[in-house]
Amino acid sequence: MKKSCLSLLLLATLVAGTGAAPVQAGFGTTVPVSAESATNIARSLFPVALDVGPGKLFLTEPVVIFLDDRRVGLRAHVQAYEHRPEQGVAISEEGDITVSGELGYDLKTRQVLLYSPRLDQLDFENPGEVTKRLRAEVQAAWDAQVSNPIRAEVPPHPFILPFKDGIQDVTYQKQSIYIQVWYP
Repeated sequence: MKKSCLSLLLLATLVAGTGAAPVQAGFGTTVPVSAESATNIARSLFPVALDVGPGKLFLTEPVVIFLDDRRVGLRAHVQAYEHRPEQGVAISEEGDITVSGELGYDLKTRQVLLYSPRLDQLDFENPGEVTKRLRAEVQAAWDAQVSNPIRAEVPPHPFILPFKDGIQDVTYQKQSIYIQVWYP
């Protein structure tokens, strides 16, 4: 018993003397998140209204999709709305939008990151000159306003709240999102 205690004391002294990080007690785990669970989390953050040029976009009914081995997408129903009665303008067009990117996590700021974000698809139900202009306005707003990476707070969803403060990383591989958590 004395020998074991001395060995532990010697190990602690060596670690402290080398400037190595202190040993922390705790355990880590990985929480897999399916597309269905990610969709449920995303739904808690919708509907979303975005200013685009003179109009607005209203996004509803989000669905998380795993596009390939690197990119996660979000498809949503979109309503483009522009109302300027003084100019006789009242536009309302509906369709679908898909955006995607590569997941990451910034441990320092505790934010989820979306690297290489892309506006993959924007289709309206009634194609024509109006929707062509709307699509161009949305693309211009995307190009002007979207940063690389996009930064977002960890959603305050009941699925995540129990381990939110212990998140160490968020990754995506092989058609699943993984949240690495450390419990001290």
